[in-house]
Amino acid sequence: TTPRVETLRFQNSAEMLVASPVQPQPLMYERRFLPVDDDDDDALQAVLLASLCESATSASAEEVATSAATQAQEALFDSCTVPDRVSKPVSLSDYAVESGLDVEAHRALRALEEGPLHLKLCRIRGDGHCLFRAISASLVLVAAWGGNAALMALRSHLLSLNEACAAGVVEALFHLLGRTAADASGAADALNDEQRSDAAVGALRRCAVGHMQQHAERFRLCCDGEDLKSYCARMALMTGEGDTFSPAYGGHSEVVALSEALQVRVEIVDCSGTAAKSTVPTYRLGEHLPMHAPVIFLLRRGLHYHLMLPAQTEGERMAGNDAE
Repeated sequence: TTPRVETLRFQNSAEMLVASPVQPQPLMYERRFLPVDDDDDDALQAVLLASLCESATSASAEEVATSAATQAQEALFDSCTVPDRVSKPVSLSDYAVESGLDVEAHRALRALEEGPLHLKLCRIRGDGHCLFRAISASLVLVAAWGGNAALMALRSHLLSLNEACAAGVVEALFHLLGRTAADASGAADALNDEQRSDAAVGALRRCAVGHMQQHAERFRLCCDGEDLKSYCARMALMTGEGDTFSPAYGGHSEVVALSEALQVRVEIVDCSGTAAKSTVPTYRLGEHLPMHAPVIFLLRRGLHYHLMLPAQTEGERMAGNDAE
């Protein structure tokens, strides 16, 4: 529509044309909301209430399912058996089959089992202390199960050690063996006693660290890019704060240090490799030592070490003997 024009007159008779205000017209498709009556409001409230009830039921069902899953998981954990710190000897061939080792590893372990020493496997618990626990178990069990002669030979060897860092190891091993041959017959139980077994592990950690610090020039480049002081401090720790603490795994440097400090020979059969290989690597340390020096046989897979023990003949009955 065309705006109506009005004429305004002022005292000086001048005229001015002004457009009159335009009245807004409703939009062609404008929706006009009518007031909701009581019946519609009640229906809307009913729909909302039903929706809330359905959500509550769904949430309740989800909570029940989650609780059931949690209980099932807890029951599964409760049914698990914690492995021994040091297990009883088992067949190397059986271990190779159970672990899914390759053909060459099967052949190598079978040869060790059928060879002159008839080696058996003692599984070591995977708690970060496996290397040190395997070494302590080897020294103790070979002596305890080898009769009085083997027991006396180990005691004589330990008392001959000169390095100061070895003193704690000697004390811990004697504590595992006991003072008499009758005490030594319980060595396997002692190795699975938390306090005595961990005491030997801690002593071996401190011995390895002490030897590396004493020969810092040789070991300072064997710390995986870490300085020797902080590396040794971490390696010596048995426990730490919080549930996330994990002890440092011992490796080649610690084996070298303990071989030198304790004057023991060490043979490591390495079954870690997954690639095709013609032979299974075997590492030998302390070959310059006398033949009567204690020999420790280890089986390595990745960071973990198990112990291999020579099969013992029935030997002497140790119970009741008072050999020192």
